Amino acid sequence: MLSHIKRLSVIVLILCLLVSCSTNKEIEIYNPHTIDQAKALEDWKLTTLIAKGDQEKSRPVPYVIDGVSSGDKLVLVSGSGEEREIEVKGESVEIYNLLLGTSYSWRVLDNSGKIIKEGTFLVSSEPPRNIYVDGITNVRDLGGWKRDNGEVVRQRLVYRSARLNENESDEVLLSDEGRKTLLSLGIKSEIDLRKTVDNENGGITASPIGEDVNYYSIPFETGGGYLQKNLSSFPSLFSILGNAENYPLLFHCSIGTDRTGAVSFVLLSLLGVTEDDLYRDYLFSNFGYIEGIRRKSAIDDYLMYIERYQGETRKDKVYSMLIENGVEKKDIDSFIFIMTDNDYLTRRENK
Repeated sequence: MLSHIKRLSVIVLILCLLVSCSTNKEIEIYNPHTIDQAKALEDWKLTTLIAKGDQEKSRPVPYVIDGVSSGDKLVLVSGSGEEREIEVKGESVEIYNLLLGTSYSWRVLDNSGKIIKEGTFLVSSEPPRNIYVDGITNVRDLGGWKRDNGEVVRQRLVYRSARLNENESDEVLLSDEGRKTLLSLGIKSEIDLRKTVDNENGGITASPIGEDVNYYSIPFETGGGYLQKNLSSFPSLFSILGNAENYPLLFHCSIGTDRTGAVSFVLLSLLGVTEDDLYRDYLFSNFGYIEGIRRKSAIDDYLMYIERYQGETRKDKVYSMLIENGVEKKDIDSFIFIMTDNDYLTRRENK
């Protein structure tokens, strides 16, 4: 069963949207997770029974608007007032990658500008915010998870995924449509955790997303123990995470699960995400096409390993681990601030 806190958060969001509406229409709740994804998130211990990593099942379910025609224009407005226009190219529109826990209103206009359809809906607040990017698998926002203080990790700032180009080749896996999606997410930096000594990253020196996107290569070792083996790489990683100019950013390894999972464990622990949600985030990769099952043992191993470091909480222990391995305190604090400050995005966009 979902926790009482998660149920309460959905109820609060519904009530807020009801108050803001001037009609008595029933509010539509849109859940971007598939039935199987929802089952695994409800009880993460079932994940490996539901998803085997052998098919692409990581994408969200789209919000669909039917009864439209090519040439119409769809205007989508979020609860914070952000507006997005979508050209209609058929008899329906599929909308992906909406923000969790956010209300939206929409209207469809014909060629004359007349409103022919309109509506409102509320996106479920249940993380993760899994993302559809054509050409690549296992993409999701690091934001949306509940923190130990009751707040929520900021969305739209850090994304994790599988590789954007083929291993040992500069062949780009990201389609043109996928590239447009990442650019629409505002990605400014790509952090590639694949190795370079054996040409795993294909020898690339620029991001497949586009020439305006910073490309950072921070090779992580493979072969298990992905956290312990790569502690010497975290200072370089956090020098990027600690710089606000690099956001929003995307980090990945090859399949976006092992090395990427170790980094996610560290980042989410610093942000005070619950232990259960660390398992949920890690095991969700089994819905991606990762060509094999990943089990809970990796997170078990990381949780056991950090016990050797000082601190009362998991956050404290991970913080100590990073400091003892050369990460600058200012970079850690800057990362935490960026991911938890409620007004950060607004101030950045108003610069």
